[in-house]
Amino acid sequence: MAEDRTILAAERTYASWLRTGLSFLVVGLAAQRFLREVLPGSPLLIISLAMILCAVVCFGSAAWRDAEVRKRLGARTEVRLLPRVIAAGLPLFLIISSAVSAAFLATH
Repeated sequence: MAEDRTILAAERTYASWLRTGLSFLVVGLAAQRFLREVLPGSPLLIISLAMILCAVVCFGSAAWRDAEVRKRLGARTEVRLLPRVIAAGLPLFLIISSAVSAAFLATH
């Protein structure tokens, strides 16, 4: 039972890191889209890129925390963990998407 709660708590934490990262990414992109007339030029670009950087940090933190939990639990778990391909692949995909978004914003 305690192991089940630990795994479920770790999955909730993983999801919250991803959710927070997605929020940062959306705010960074939305700021660039909707605040152009209010805050033109470099300050807006810096704010948008900072939000996207925060998103990348959150996505990386999700993957790192998941790896740490897996290392501590080891192979002795009775409860099936989220497949490693998903747990590492999803943050990696989101980091790449964030980097592409940042590159697009910086060039346009």
